[in-house]
Amino acid sequence: MVAREPHARWNAFVDLLAMEDFDALEPVQRVAHLVFWYDSEVQNGGHLQYFENEAGRRADEAILALRSVGATCQADILAAALRSWSRVERAPPETVEEYIENALNGEFDDFDARYAECEPSVIALLEGYLEQYETEFLEYEAG
Repeated sequence: MVAREPHARWNAFVDLLAMEDFDALEPVQRVAHLVFWYDSEVQNGGHLQYFENEAGRRADEAILALRSVGATCQADILAAALRSWSRVERAPPETVEEYIENALNGEFDDFDARYAECEPSVIALLEGYLEQYETEFLEYEAG
């Protein structure tokens, strides 16, 4: 249950997307989950981080989810980055130093820079998605 204040709505929405297991979500919620995690990973550590972490295993689904919320720019970038990622046989980095070395190679820097220029932002699009499907995400306190 959430209070009706805007910040409480957004915080409850983000909490659901960040903390709930993908398989426990309803289809409308899964779209937002995929979009949220893609944006979060890229904002935090770029496309390399996205692909190295669990969220990146659902990149094909994330592309469709991005398109469904109107994030065409971001979807096109993820599709191109995924093609680049898939061209090379990769083993997960075994140490932080190995990850840092991979990141410093800059393989995904262009994708990251292009992502930062996309308008509207994923956050703005997720705000609209929450407005559209609010009852799928939130239950309000009585009173």
